[in-house]
Amino acid sequence: MTVTHRLLIGSYTQPMGAIDGKGEGILAVDLDGQTGAFSISNLVSRCENPSYVTVSGEYVMTVTEFARQEGASIGLMAHRDGKVIEVSSEAIDGDYPCHVSVNAQQNLVVVSNYGSGSFSVYRFEHESLIHFDTVQHTGSGANRDRQEAPHAHFAQFLTSSNTLVTVDLGTDRVSFYPVSDTQLDRESAQHVVFPPGSGPRHLVFNQQETLVYVLCELSEEVTVLGRKDDGIWTIVQAFSPFEKHNEGGAAAAIRLSKDEQFLYVSGRQQNVICVLTIENNTLALTQTLGTSGINPRDFNLTHDGEWLIVANQNTSNLASYRVDKMTGLLSPSGYEFATGNPVCVAVL
Repeated sequence: MTVTHRLLIGSYTQPMGAIDGKGEGILAVDLDGQTGAFSISNLVSRCENPSYVTVSGEYVMTVTEFARQEGASIGLMAHRDGKVIEVSSEAIDGDYPCHVSVNAQQNLVVVSNYGSGSFSVYRFEHESLIHFDTVQHTGSGANRDRQEAPHAHFAQFLTSSNTLVTVDLGTDRVSFYPVSDTQLDRESAQHVVFPPGSGPRHLVFNQQETLVYVLCELSEEVTVLGRKDDGIWTIVQAFSPFEKHNEGGAAAAIRLSKDEQFLYVSGRQQNVICVLTIENNTLALTQTLGTSGINPRDFNLTHDGEWLIVANQNTSNLASYRVDKMTGLLSPSGYEFATGNPVCVAVL
């Protein structure tokens, strides 16, 4: 029996700089688990600029990337009986939200607002989003063009403790905020400061949450943080997987294999996926592979770890790659799928 993986593809629906805005919203696309071929399922939502999509149990959440006065919002959908149904939408008091995530208990949601440098936290109760707290960062970084202000780019709740982890590209910080019943604890927060101009963008934790791999957009490095016995996080390694250039840093997405032996990262200037091997908590480059397109904004692994799907924003196409689970190496399937300005790949 052939396995079919259903993907949700977020896209840009409006022109933004070099982006032509030809996306339709959130599109459901099926991936053949035997061949890697794509087939269209249906248009899930016609929401504008859904730049990030997150799946949490039977729920799907997305953010619309606009300034607050232009309609920045978080959308809630339900995944039931093989269909994704829109439930509600709430305005966000922040500018240009670019990421949304849900905690393991499915009662807290956090949105990262790139433009305003803030993180909006909501309680999730009875299919309703209720504002809980907002963390507003301040400051700037060494890169005057890209770090003139704080830029919230990613946030995640830990499963091993009541902690919210935030990533600020603009101020070169990854922060750990304890979460109480009423608010985030700013006074007890721990801030890991990265080298000036690093521009941390996204991260992934190992299952025990003792190591975290941070992809820095501007320096195009993977920085590894380790947690000491006293709970303090420190930088233990910085690794450069990408070919050097002078076009400006544009590392994009990072994923970790389920067996925690391989790390995958995308470079938008180089148009590649790099495969890193993890041995004794140390990173090594094992493969660099083209993405069959330009500007690989996001990619994801199927739940069984057999396939990697990349979204090439500027060439408006998806491409699939078979994963060798023993070596971590990728092989192009030869299949692509045309869809306007794809910028996020979520797996149902």
